[in-house]
Amino acid sequence: MKKNNVADKELILLKIKKLMSEANIDATEDQFDKLATLVILLCKWNNALNLTAIRDPNDMVVLHILDSAVLSPLIKYKGNNIADVGTGAGFPGLVLAILNPEIQFTLIDSIAKKLSFVRTAMVSLNLKNVHIINDRCENIEIENKFDCIVSRAFAPLCKIVEWCKNLISDNGIFIAMKANLDEKEISEIPSNAQLVENIELHVPTLDAKRQAVIIKLQNS
Repeated sequence: MKKNNVADKELILLKIKKLMSEANIDATEDQFDKLATLVILLCKWNNALNLTAIRDPNDMVVLHILDSAVLSPLIKYKGNNIADVGTGAGFPGLVLAILNPEIQFTLIDSIAKKLSFVRTAMVSLNLKNVHIINDRCENIEIENKFDCIVSRAFAPLCKIVEWCKNLISDNGIFIAMKANLDEKEISEIPSNAQLVENIELHVPTLDAKRQAVIIKLQNS
């Protein structure tokens, strides 16, 4: 069993390296290793806790690791204090934290069992730049507000702004990852927020649309 696990990790590692190269995302050998270990951990925990509907580790590489990693270039120079709201089992937050060790990440979710996996991953991967909040966004009160709030398949844009408006700094931005964004959802963005940019993302081997919607609150 141990040999099989090692072999599986080696295959996962090779796939991550190949796809990250195709996506033009740089990483160190240690970061690649941590990403592969994260897939192994997710496979093990998923059997017990049903963290994700994705069961195949090869699919996890594309739909969790790469689908999160493509946000990494967008958060560069967006601040040192970033939140991932509705993180679930830690995506994109854990992947972004591995790739950006100089940035502090706070992973927020209301479902405790998913955050128990995140906590285990933090320890196993020795991630010193990750914190957890187990609560609903709209219930959280903080003094040190976030420079950037990211989300992935979390909620409509209007809800993200409404629920998280008290968590973001005056000059902070929202980066919401979307699969399908229609004009109705854009039109419902609150008047106190502005759609700054809509960036199309390339996730290698994924035959589905991905885009990052950049939103900024209007200065009152």
